[in-house]
Amino acid sequence: MKKRIFTAISVVMLFAVIFSGCSLPDFFAAENLIRPPKLTGENAALQQVFENTVGKDISLYSPVSGNHRASYIFFDANSDSVDEAVVFYSLNSNSSVVHMHLLSQKNGEWFSVFDVIGSGTEVYKVDFYNVDNLKNLEIAVIWSVEDSKREKTLSVYKIASLDSSVDNALVSMATIQIADYVYFDVDSDKSNELLYLYYNSSEQTYSLNARLLDFDSVEKAFVPLSDIAFNSLVSSISDILYESDGKELRIYLECISPDNEMFTEILVFSKELGTLFIPQPENAVLSELTARRNFISCTDFNEDGFLDIPIPVEIEGSYVISDDDNSEAPVLIEWMTFSDGEFTTLGKYFINEKDSFALKLDDFVRYHYIVYDQVNNIVQVRLRDSADENNIVFSVSAEKSEENTGILIGDGFLGHRNDREFNITVTALGESLYVTEEFIESLIKDL
Repeated sequence: MKKRIFTAISVVMLFAVIFSGCSLPDFFAAENLIRPPKLTGENAALQQVFENTVGKDISLYSPVSGNHRASYIFFDANSDSVDEAVVFYSLNSNSSVVHMHLLSQKNGEWFSVFDVIGSGTEVYKVDFYNVDNLKNLEIAVIWSVEDSKREKTLSVYKIASLDSSVDNALVSMATIQIADYVYFDVDSDKSNELLYLYYNSSEQTYSLNARLLDFDSVEKAFVPLSDIAFNSLVSSISDILYESDGKELRIYLECISPDNEMFTEILVFSKELGTLFIPQPENAVLSELTARRNFISCTDFNEDGFLDIPIPVEIEGSYVISDDDNSEAPVLIEWMTFSDGEFTTLGKYFINEKDSFALKLDDFVRYHYIVYDQVNNIVQVRLRDSADENNIVFSVSAEKSEENTGILIGDGFLGHRNDREFNITVTALGESLYVTEEFIESLIKDL
């Protein structure tokens, strides 16, 4: 669940340059943004046919997200075990217009099928679905516009024919302004639905909306099933996750706020009601409750097969020892799960992302605070309002280990989990409070 968006895009673009044969000076030349890769073997004929059709004075585009990120994207459109290909490109003489070109082959010979003008200046993502349950797959393309990182356009194209002599071999089935989308079986009817998120364009605050569409085979078009609006303000969508327990389907939206905080919204599709709704905890607003700066995503924290939601909990008096003056005070993460219409808490944990472990501190929240020594990577739990100047109750640190046997070292207990050793030290103050090394080790969870 994976959030370094700008870094990831940069790495993808760099690899696209390297593997397409571009030198760095050529890459940074505006007229050669992306050069056509030189295909080899039997695919060299594909490139030859493509260039004979559109010319060589072009720039290719690779999707920046999703499973298909090559310049030439291969797929089997009609399940005949013979690949088709789509290529995204622009003419260097008109670089603001991006095309999608479809090619097929017969008896091993490639040929051009059809060319369409896209709905954006960049290609964000490409997927293939059988929307109408007919012979040919549909092509779903998310187009983005260079000066708008927020809104995108989803175009769904029907492959009406793979015959190059047929006009309109590619037909637009839908063009929708979106923030993001997922295509899956929402209502357990063994047929996929399209759920897309979009912004309310009539407002400057970018409130988020969701719409559920189904494909009507009679009308041969998408028809709305359910609409819903969120009250939260959203700058972008980081991820969409979903799960089902057989009674309801839960959709988790990992959102980024205008203040650059992550928060979670939940959509639930009830089979009984046949519609979407937004659940909220009692006396709280989920988007406010889950707002967090550490960008920890929903995950199956307690390993029961269902997602859990992270909620930040500030502990009064906690602070960080760090060389960085901008370091923020440590917070606990209270994990919460939603099921059967109820929110249930699973415990409060200190998350050590560096060493991939969590420390459950439910029993220490009320009368203690946390000091996280980032310099030495040690977390200390200290007693609040203690008369003792040295008010450390216990401390935990981790280091890499090749061994897998526990040994005693001085006043500390060295416990082992996978490839790490946890050095647990309980002070005399901790012992007077009946805290033991073994008890602290039982609170450690691998991540």
